[in-house]
Amino acid sequence: MLKNYFKIAWRNLVRQKSFSLINVLGLSVGLACCLILLAFVKHEKSYDTFHPDSEQVFRVVQEVQKTNSWAWVGGAVAPMLRKEFEGKLDEVVSLTQISSYLYAPDGIAPDERFREDHFIFADEGFDRIFGFELSKGSWKGVFENPYQVVITEELATKYFGDADPIGKVLISTGDFSFEVRGVLKKMPSNTHLEFDLVSSMNSFKAFNDFPLTADFGSFWWPQTYTYVKVNQQQDPSSISAKIPEINPNYRNPEEAKSYVHFLQPITEVHTQSGFQGELTPTMSEQTLWIFLSIGIFVLVLACINFINLATARAIKRMKEIGIRKVNGAHRTQLIAQFLAESFLINAISMILGLILVYVFVPLIESSISLKIQIDLIGDSQLQLLLIGIWISSSVLAGIFPAFYLSGLKPEMILKQSPLSKGKSVLRKSLVVFQFVLSTLLVFCASVAFYQHQFMTNASMGFDPDGLVSVKMGELAKEKADVLKQELSAIPGVGAVHFSSDRPGVDTGWNPSADYPGIKEGVRKGINVQYVDEGFFETLGVPVLVGREFIDESADRGISKLMRGRFPDLNNVAMIINEAAVEWMEKDLDNVLGADLRVFTEENGELYSNYNGNIVGVVQDYHTRDLRYSIQPTVFLPAKNAAFDGTRHVLIKADQGINPELLDQLKGTWKAVNEGLPFDYNFLDDDIAMQYKQQAQTSTLLGSFAFLTLMISCLGLLGLSIFTAESRRKEIGIRRVLGASAMTIVNKLTSEFLILVGVSLLIALPLGYYLMQEWLDQFAFKVPISIWFFLISAAISVILAYSTVSIQSLKTALANPVDAIKNE
Repeated sequence: MLKNYFKIAWRNLVRQKSFSLINVLGLSVGLACCLILLAFVKHEKSYDTFHPDSEQVFRVVQEVQKTNSWAWVGGAVAPMLRKEFEGKLDEVVSLTQISSYLYAPDGIAPDERFREDHFIFADEGFDRIFGFELSKGSWKGVFENPYQVVITEELATKYFGDADPIGKVLISTGDFSFEVRGVLKKMPSNTHLEFDLVSSMNSFKAFNDFPLTADFGSFWWPQTYTYVKVNQQQDPSSISAKIPEINPNYRNPEEAKSYVHFLQPITEVHTQSGFQGELTPTMSEQTLWIFLSIGIFVLVLACINFINLATARAIKRMKEIGIRKVNGAHRTQLIAQFLAESFLINAISMILGLILVYVFVPLIESSISLKIQIDLIGDSQLQLLLIGIWISSSVLAGIFPAFYLSGLKPEMILKQSPLSKGKSVLRKSLVVFQFVLSTLLVFCASVAFYQHQFMTNASMGFDPDGLVSVKMGELAKEKADVLKQELSAIPGVGAVHFSSDRPGVDTGWNPSADYPGIKEGVRKGINVQYVDEGFFETLGVPVLVGREFIDESADRGISKLMRGRFPDLNNVAMIINEAAVEWMEKDLDNVLGADLRVFTEENGELYSNYNGNIVGVVQDYHTRDLRYSIQPTVFLPAKNAAFDGTRHVLIKADQGINPELLDQLKGTWKAVNEGLPFDYNFLDDDIAMQYKQQAQTSTLLGSFAFLTLMISCLGLLGLSIFTAESRRKEIGIRRVLGASAMTIVNKLTSEFLILVGVSLLIALPLGYYLMQEWLDQFAFKVPISIWFFLISAAISVILAYSTVSIQSLKTALANPVDAIKNE
């Protein structure tokens, strides 16, 4: 019997080629889109689940002054947790990351240094709390002893080629020798911990002349990422709530109120955006829900198409159904027949959809840099997901036609009575639902696209064109003056500047601030950056009052060390931005010469203390991207005894950067800094990279908005075919009585445009609300103007009209005699 059902289903599929093609095409595209988005969301949600007992592993994060959240904590947090929660926490591991130049004296390029930005140092227990596996070597001793290291396979090949790296040496900045003790297997793509080398925290202490046997005592330094593994018998939430209660025992009680530590599940690190100082980019939970919803919506729309097309095709099968019932067919047999057709069409669509997936996934990954892992053979979860999608979509698409068509009365069928109006209302409602979703996506995609365009094209308050940013490194700083002189002498180079931060990308550091007249008991924070003379002129940032730094020897102030170690700077020249003027509650007329102090303090002791006078005010410009508001910022001379702010060298080209000039810059760099890499980026590229996630979101929304519109139009085509078939005789009579073809087309299309109009009334207000919520994450954003509504409505109406009018015109031009000859 089952074989007979599928045999008949196949014959009907072949007989109704146009209906079958629309069904298969719509379902295959819907299944492919759904599968791609589900696979993407599944991969993003799988971050760090591969670690052993990952549900017991948490990261310690902190909320700062109830306004910001930081992913890192101070070095004192780990020893505090070990002491206070002994027996409750199985592991407490902190790690920190640095950049360093490395070379391998026994490697394939013994004289060439490479800059490594992902060099981490970790406490003992790193290998037990995380699930990173070794392909060779051992973890033994790596985290107990200084100057032993485990490297990735990629790094082993980079430095040693095909030779065995175990036992060989890597020399870092400062001539520290690290013995390679192990090689990591290829790092999983679903981890927020991306690193190339890992050594012990004792190595980091040795780097900084810190006693190897001593615990860190500062809640500021070093900035560490601290992880704990909670004992199975303990409640993580109670431990998280207890941490703020014990903080006042280790630091100033007032400070403790402003820095609240809590536990964050490691499996949620990647999807909980909003923490500053993340090791790797995150993916917001909101964005994942958007993608997941789109995937489900597209599949549902495809199933709605099947329902509409199945009911439209029912008119041509009414006699078949009636004769079957007259000959004794039971309703259950008819239901089984229609469900068999649904399962068959969905099976064909599933196969075609999988082909589309494997064709388009590489294109998506390469074009918008999204990681979509689909392993049909080795992933049992994916196999179950495919089976589930096939069964659910088949039932969803086939259940209504099966029960509806099998319930038609034989006498009504054989008399060719029209289908009931109640079912017509349902079909029209489904079309409205389709266009609500598709129009909603069009509206959201339009806003997301223009927001991305606004951020990438809006003025940053300075001119990034022709600016190249080069990372300096400690070795390059030793020859900074020579380097600046040599680079400036290259024809085509307009200016060379040192800075601690890249404009438009980095905010600098955020110490406390004090000035005469500040309200008692108020502690304010201000961003601090270091720049050299002429910096703002090169950027095109106007100096509103005062001047730029002109002579670093005079402007840099008088320096000494507090407690023999920490910087104390007096009479330093300071430049501030407009936001800082407002923040100080002053104006441009009285701010010059004002005293300003920036400092870091912990438990009543100063760790930096800079006292200076304001010599200039510059116009506000964006030190970070447009997602964030402009913050009060103070600029200090780049080179002073307290801090060497030459982390970046900015090179400005008069006529832009061309390949010949770039080669000259590289050559000069290598001549001055022999063996050091020319690690550069174009500043406008660095700025654009900050909008990568917004670019991905707008591209995906636009792509799937287009697909949902196409699928909705297929559904509309199905309903227009249904309407045309059910009203053939009416149309024929109207033609015989003199109605023109366009009159009939306008009458038929007007009914469908009413449905589209209803969908617009629902979709556009909903889209406005959702995108207002989405735009709230940006400090600078596009206004949602009337044009977004008009564009979305026009696209939906034009596509709907085009789809319906073609079918309506075809029916109107048909010979009316063929329609009424049976009357």
